[in-house]
Amino acid sequence: MRLVSASRRRILLGTLATVFASQSMIAKADLQGPATIILYETGFEPFEGFSADMDLLGQGGWVGYASDVSGAPAPEGGNGVLDSPVAGFSGQYAYIGFDAPTKTADFSLWRPVGLKPVDSPLPLIRFRVSFQIEDSTESAPYFDDFRWSIYNADESQPHRFLSLDFDNALQEVNFILDEKTPSIRPTGFGFDHGVPYDLEIDLNLQRNLWTARINGTVIVNAQPITTRNAPLTFGDVDAVWVIRQPGQPGDNFMIFDDYRVTLEPLSSIPPTVEPVGMLNTGAFVVRIKGEPGVTYRLEATQDFQTWTPVGTGLAQSPSGFVDLQDTAAANFGRRNYRAVSVP
Repeated sequence: MRLVSASRRRILLGTLATVFASQSMIAKADLQGPATIILYETGFEPFEGFSADMDLLGQGGWVGYASDVSGAPAPEGGNGVLDSPVAGFSGQYAYIGFDAPTKTADFSLWRPVGLKPVDSPLPLIRFRVSFQIEDSTESAPYFDDFRWSIYNADESQPHRFLSLDFDNALQEVNFILDEKTPSIRPTGFGFDHGVPYDLEIDLNLQRNLWTARINGTVIVNAQPITTRNAPLTFGDVDAVWVIRQPGQPGDNFMIFDDYRVTLEPLSSIPPTVEPVGMLNTGAFVVRIKGEPGVTYRLEATQDFQTWTPVGTGLAQSPSGFVDLQDTAAANFGRRNYRAVSVP
């Protein structure tokens, strides 16, 4: 990750491991069950029943909806399955955007899942997708938004829980909750055109919390899934094209692939660790991002075989993070860390 400005960081390709001041970070989750359960996954490949150079809408159970500026139904926007070579993607992949009817204001694509859990504790759901956003050309010099939006499983009146918004005009990443008067909230991160990213969104239905990571970096932490007491079910994750100026859409578009929704054998959203910096005392400060009210233990190693406890702390509310110090860090040229939730 490189610093772009004091308030905005661009998300770069990488893994969960982050190196800073000769300290590298990894995270560990607390497994509570036997295995991950796949609710739906696809790579949009021919063996899965997807044909290239055709609309995604109508293939493999994918459906869509478009509205005009009044909210009334409108013709669907551009979408499809492609197999032309794109750096960072292999085989076939899907897209949304590029070409829209004149009066379309927004267009969504989704594959229904329809999970309605009733037993307590409610499950932890993970959505994962690879995506990249292509900019508009000079022939259509307008810039739109692309989103990933999560809905509950109410078929008669689906309720939007949250959206992760990619503003193609400013190249900023924002999020939106289901507040009565929704507002677009900045994450402080930006994105680059033509760059593939891996997105993960974890939803802990039991505790009504969600966290989003891109390339392993937490961009939204411990936010409420619903602020309005909507039923905590899981309907689908929509790929959304929001046209800012109906009648003047950009020819920008979002590519996506490796779309996956799973039930994870976890009792809480896995914590991640990030560097804060070295104090003049020689102690190294590590920030653990997790769920508020959960106690985390920071552990360190040099060989990934023996882990030594460094400290324990309670993640604060509502931020969901806790800062811990490794007072022995100055004694090592390099040290590796992980965070573990403590029952």
